[in-house]
Amino acid sequence: MSSRVKPGELGAAIEQKLTLYSEEVNEKLRQATLSSMNKLVKETQATAPTGKRGDFKRNIAAETKGLKRLGGNGLRGRTIRGTWYVKAPDYRITHLIVHGHATRDGGRTRGNPFLKNALNKVLPEYEEKVKEALKSDK
Repeated sequence: MSSRVKPGELGAAIEQKLTLYSEEVNEKLRQATLSSMNKLVKETQATAPTGKRGDFKRNIAAETKGLKRLGGNGLRGRTIRGTWYVKAPDYRITHLIVHGHATRDGGRTRGNPFLKNALNKVLPEYEEKVKEALKSDK
């Protein structure tokens, strides 16, 4: 799709095209982040250990935040940030489950790498989605 642009309007035309491209890419990245975060939560809930209370799996969650402005230089780029977490009160034991801990009798428990395994499964898919979003098919 070509269009004729006068030399004096070249800057505005480039800005318009880049803005459209940026909005398309940001929307694709937002969708990729949301779907990957949901997949990570489901995967960790499915593989997390069940303790005596059984609440740990139910308290696994993710939060996504959209940042409206980047930097103070007038860039209007938008991005999204996903955070995996465990809700209170079980967030206190996440580190102990993943890395193991000392027992009362002086022994040590083995860590459960459920989070690392889930990340190893979800991150490559997310990276592929990001690469696809950045490819220009126009």
